[in-house]
Amino acid sequence: MHKRARFIPIVIIVAVLALAAWWWTNQASAQTGALTASGTIETTDVTVSPEIGGRVLEVLVKEGDAVQAGQDIIHLDDSLLKAQLTQAEQSVNAAQATHKAAQANYDLLKAGAQSDQIDAASQAVNTADANVSAAEAQLAQLKSGARAADIAAAEAAVAQAAAQLKVARDTHDKTIECFNIKKPDGTRTEICPGLGTREEQARAALDAAQEAYDAAQSRLRQLKAGATKDELDAAQARVAAAQAQRDQAQAQLDLLKSGARPEQLVAAQAQVDAAQAQADAAAAAADVIKVQIDKLTLRSPLAGVVLKRAIEPGEVVMPGASLLTIGDLANLYMTVYVPEDRYGEIKLGQTAQVKVDSFPGQTFTAKVARIADQAEFTPRNVQTAEGRATTVFAVRLEVTNVDSKLKPGMPADVIFLGNEE
Repeated sequence: MHKRARFIPIVIIVAVLALAAWWWTNQASAQTGALTASGTIETTDVTVSPEIGGRVLEVLVKEGDAVQAGQDIIHLDDSLLKAQLTQAEQSVNAAQATHKAAQANYDLLKAGAQSDQIDAASQAVNTADANVSAAEAQLAQLKSGARAADIAAAEAAVAQAAAQLKVARDTHDKTIECFNIKKPDGTRTEICPGLGTREEQARAALDAAQEAYDAAQSRLRQLKAGATKDELDAAQARVAAAQAQRDQAQAQLDLLKSGARPEQLVAAQAQVDAAQAQADAAAAAADVIKVQIDKLTLRSPLAGVVLKRAIEPGEVVMPGASLLTIGDLANLYMTVYVPEDRYGEIKLGQTAQVKVDSFPGQTFTAKVARIADQAEFTPRNVQTAEGRATTVFAVRLEVTNVDSKLKPGMPADVIFLGNEE
């Protein structure tokens, strides 16, 4: 009984203190006449959409995740564009090589020939002259026919080959013995015993002597008969070819000595310009593909929080599709409604205090950013019928989000602190 008696006064004391605090708060509010309002914390929503469609490879964030500006959040498949980039870079390399060669040709023409180039060209002309002389001499010899000395030398070669053939035949006949055998039908055939090393050598020597003799005879007959029409035509063609080579060598020498003509320099410069244009076009095409590849990596446009995710890996998206919604936590705002009879107490730039249930005892700062210039009926979410029957003005406040504690959707109370001129 004594314990219960002590407990009851404590409860009464707590209740009295609570009532006193409530009364003091209301009295202070009544004395100061502070303007209050309620609303909901909101943020600017940014929708992340691709400029180029494709298959989603990765989604790197989920709803509620905080993101930084420029952070990678979605990867789309870029394999096809990377293959196209490889082809484009090869075209760039080829175009640059062509431009380099054209520039080198122009520089060579503009600088003129060096002494070693002229010396080499002169040597080429001398060689070509010697080739022409040799070809003409051979043609003249074919036309005039063989000399008596050449025929005599050929006849001596035939006699010598005949003597060597007789020696080889005698050696062969002494080394190899063959027999004539009469067949049953009355015909005869020659049979030679099996040949050994000596016999094979004798036969090979006889064959070689026979070939040498035949070649000497052919050479003698050719000298006595003279050149054929085909041989003369071939010799004439060799003369013409040698003369053409000499003319080409002489023209090259003359060109080196005289230097490039103005029209040649103009043509060479045009080739350089055309090659440069092709290289620039190829590089631009490669840059376009690089930009397209970069666009397949979607990055957060601002620092904030992911409010909505509407995509999963493996899905194929079209350009402009809404994939993620990101809220800008650095720029929060709230809209409250002020009664018409207190509209004059609000000024642009006026400071206000914001309180939320999530952080009791802590206040946040806000400033009036916009005041509606037309009255409207109180929104239907006002709780009392009396409040809904009045007209109000919408006031937008920009809220400073200290330590990013405030989140979109939090209900908040506002106390306007007074006018700021």
